[in-house]
Amino acid sequence: MELAEGKNVVYRTEICRVEGCETKCADGVNPRQYCVLAPVNSRSARYYIPVETAPGKLRELLTKDEILDLIKGMGAADEWVSNPALRKQQQSEIMSGGDYRRIAAMLRGIYLEKQRREAAGKRLNSTDERTMRAAEDMINGEFSFVLGIKPEEVPEFICREIQRNTQK
Repeated sequence: MELAEGKNVVYRTEICRVEGCETKCADGVNPRQYCVLAPVNSRSARYYIPVETAPGKLRELLTKDEILDLIKGMGAADEWVSNPALRKQQQSEIMSGGDYRRIAAMLRGIYLEKQRREAAGKRLNSTDERTMRAAEDMINGEFSFVLGIKPEEVPEFICREIQRNTQK
């Protein structure tokens, strides 16, 4: 991945703009080259990522075509793991992996479980609720940025695309 100034990338779950590179000497002895990232939703925050480790920590934004392919390929929900500790570990691995197909399948599974619980007069547990919100924020944030729409418009966009794809 090229780390050109002005390029938008994803660091963890945030969209950031590459501001350039700087040499810093954090230990007072060994200077290192750092890639400077500015989250697009923050005026003052900055991340300094060592240039040699940046490729493993950053990824390119999805393109519009990749988003449309992802929506077209949205498959079945992940099987629900009944053990909360195992489910939490699985969800954490999926979220940190950044694979949107797996995140979408996990999210669909959480939605289905939420519907089942609501039908039984129960609520989703707090860990699943937090994971659902984090996954929605991740997907809505990147999709809205790439597509040029508001984050709250993303779920409707996805529904329209799914309907359009099933009518073909």
